[in-house]
Amino acid sequence: MNYFDNIMLLLLLSIMLASLLSWISISIGPKIGLMDIPGSADHKKHIKPIPSTGGVVLLLTILIMMPLTGSWNKPEMNAITFSSTFICIFGLLDDFLNLSPIYKLTGQLIGAMLLINLGVQVNIFGSPDFIYRTDSFLDEWLNYIFTILWLVTLTNAFNFIDSSDGLSVGLGGFSTAFFLIISLMNGQTSLTYFCSILLGVCIGLYFFNAYPARLFLGDSGAQTLGFLLSALAIIYNPGTGSQSSTWFVPILIFYVPLFDLGLVVLSRMKRGVNIYIASRDHTYHRLFARGVPIQHSVLVLHGASFIMSIVGYLCLNLSVMYSNIVFLLTILLGAAFFFELDKNYKA
Repeated sequence: MNYFDNIMLLLLLSIMLASLLSWISISIGPKIGLMDIPGSADHKKHIKPIPSTGGVVLLLTILIMMPLTGSWNKPEMNAITFSSTFICIFGLLDDFLNLSPIYKLTGQLIGAMLLINLGVQVNIFGSPDFIYRTDSFLDEWLNYIFTILWLVTLTNAFNFIDSSDGLSVGLGGFSTAFFLIISLMNGQTSLTYFCSILLGVCIGLYFFNAYPARLFLGDSGAQTLGFLLSALAIIYNPGTGSQSSTWFVPILIFYVPLFDLGLVVLSRMKRGVNIYIASRDHTYHRLFARGVPIQHSVLVLHGASFIMSIVGYLCLNLSVMYSNIVFLLTILLGAAFFFELDKNYKA
């Protein structure tokens, strides 16, 4: 079979396997106590207990499908798979035991450092093509710190935004699809195959997580999805332009979950509210408060993610000056939306 046939086969098999495992997990969840109970937190409005088995489905599908890609001999793919497994297992502990925020953060930091020690990290500082470098040992430390910050931020962004049926896994699917397309164009075979599997998992899970949800991702699923995507963004090589004009492309691909995280954290700090306590103050909740039905607001955010991903893709072929101007405009747009959505907001 040729390259494209392999991609389609991996995608279809992943969809079928994730769908099958999701269907099975719905029956197993109640037996092992992996359930999301209504009213266990103020923001939870579902009526009956729902299995939080999405993380198990995500991890098992990847572990089963990966040998078919022949990528086990790729150190970076092994590193991502191994560290993501740790994140998922730690997330399962959270789903079962409801860990405190400090323990959640500790697990995420360990997972990030594990990935770095296995050889996957950001390497933009010190690059001759990047805007800023110190030409000293500080570049290595900046790469290390930025890698941890990137991994932990994206992991929490997808976990934070996973409070509405189909939203987090839908955003993850859009992001994965764009990484699949751009890695395919650049000939990154291992990344393309991994994205094919992950996209298939997102599609399979979406069938069961979309409104009305029959299973939830849980902390294990949402955190693992965010961690996986942030790691894939690190190993992606644009293959075009310079780092000064392409470094922010992953930020635009993850624009919506990052915006939602920033909105929630800054708004809660402004109101003197604990940022770790779940509440109904996310972007889609605020759109709902303005008259947009909650499921329509989910589609709006999916659409925004699609548009921002296209903008990021187009920036790959722009000059340094123009691409960074576009990125600055997206930041200003996000700031404008922040002030508009947070204006006179009351939880």
